[in-house]
Amino acid sequence: MSEVSAQAPEDPSWLSAWRRRVVSIHAATVTGVLFVILYLLSLALIRQGVPGWEDSPEQVVASLEDSGARSRLLLGYAMTPFAAISFLWFIAVIYRRIPPHGRFVSTVFIGGSTLFITLYVVATTVLCAPYFIEDAEGITILDAESLRTVQSISWALLFVVATRIQVLVVLSATALGRQHGVMPRWLVVFGYLIAVIQILNLSLFEPVIFLFPLWVLAVSITLAVRRDVIPAAADEDVPASAGPGGAQGG
Repeated sequence: MSEVSAQAPEDPSWLSAWRRRVVSIHAATVTGVLFVILYLLSLALIRQGVPGWEDSPEQVVASLEDSGARSRLLLGYAMTPFAAISFLWFIAVIYRRIPPHGRFVSTVFIGGSTLFITLYVVATTVLCAPYFIEDAEGITILDAESLRTVQSISWALLFVVATRIQVLVVLSATALGRQHGVMPRWLVVFGYLIAVIQILNLSLFEPVIFLFPLWVLAVSITLAVRRDVIPAAADEDVPASAGPGGAQGG
């Protein structure tokens, strides 16, 4: 058995380096910023492609035949899965470095994050689905009332349900960051402020949707700046020549 273990091939140095890089703090920073860009772009393009609340029923139906609006909406929807992947990668790197004694709060963090990104994907899919529905001659078959219903469901998922789930993500991450000394005081206060605004907001006030990506951006930059105080992952390989700072910096 020992001979078999001794003869087991080792990973090439470049492969080991690549594996360390994709789960590093640098990877969390990059994927966090990438999520913010894709998330905001996707919602902006989708919002430009759907009819406004003040539009007449005729204008609502006509939006289905507007090739420019349709192209913007479908482009925004195409960005949705990539935004979701970036966010999941971002939280996975963070979760990997949470010490065992913080597992309860980290479970809330990972569960809330997964639920939020699921709601985001579902809401954008529901909103964009009518633009894929055509009859045999390529003509859309939905009426204004159906489109308004679909739009209302999507907006409710994004601005009511998802924003409340974001509170779980922000509060749990803020608690972990404060407990382990990773987040500076201003970011802790900023997180609590966003949570209060999200909880008290009872409207479909669209600018509120910028708060969470702004927080993710702040966390991503903070991770890059304060990487030396971030705990190393339990399964992280630390070079023998690295000191305490080197063990925590990757």
